[in-house]
Amino acid sequence: MTPLLQPHFGWTDLLFAVLLLYGSYALLLMVRDRLQKTKRAEGFRAGAYRIIAPFLLLYEPLTALVLTVIFVFIDPLLHGLLLLIVVVAGFSRLRDYLSGRIVLFNPLIGVGKRMRTDRHKGVISRIGRIGLYLQTGEGLHFINYTTLLTEGFSLITGKDIGGYYQLEMPHPEGISHPLRHLADQLTTTPYLDRSFKPDLAFAGKDQQRIHARLSVREEKHLSELLTLFNEWGYPATIAKR
Repeated sequence: MTPLLQPHFGWTDLLFAVLLLYGSYALLLMVRDRLQKTKRAEGFRAGAYRIIAPFLLLYEPLTALVLTVIFVFIDPLLHGLLLLIVVVAGFSRLRDYLSGRIVLFNPLIGVGKRMRTDRHKGVISRIGRIGLYLQTGEGLHFINYTTLLTEGFSLITGKDIGGYYQLEMPHPEGISHPLRHLADQLTTTPYLDRSFKPDLAFAGKDQQRIHARLSVREEKHLSELLTLFNEWGYPATIAKR
């Protein structure tokens, strides 16, 4: 048997690597999230965030690569065959994931930013590992990162940027159909950007909280909108932007 086909690692090595690498990853994630909540435009925290955030984009696939190498060399012949089957079966998803590392390296891409592609124009509402969700006037569209790289995209900046928010509020008392009631109230609200239809949904199966995704025409309108929600019996807080 050639040296390449001989085992070089054991399951203990793999377990140790998993604990070490993903433990470090969890710690870096915690630091990044903490910095994101407290950072200012400039200063030490802003600088630290600008370093850690892109580093994590590389750390995740490098960690997976290291663990994959260890796994293969526990039993090169068998595990190499298993790896080949997995890569072939999930090639498109793997390509989307790696494309995402490239797309997300752009620090301007984030939830609440407006994006234009060949087919859609809307607001980024969620960012995943293999693609992102774009909220448009026609609804929510999923676009994988490979499509963004091959077909191209642009971020709408300057005066075109409005405020896109995700709000959270409790189920109001005395209203049997709050989603319908809230949708009716929003039809006459002057502060909304009518290019994007508000998305209303219950946050869980118990239907005790409501999530609302909507876009205001100008940032200054947010406080007036929150006041309206409170008057309607929906004391709202900003969940994410």
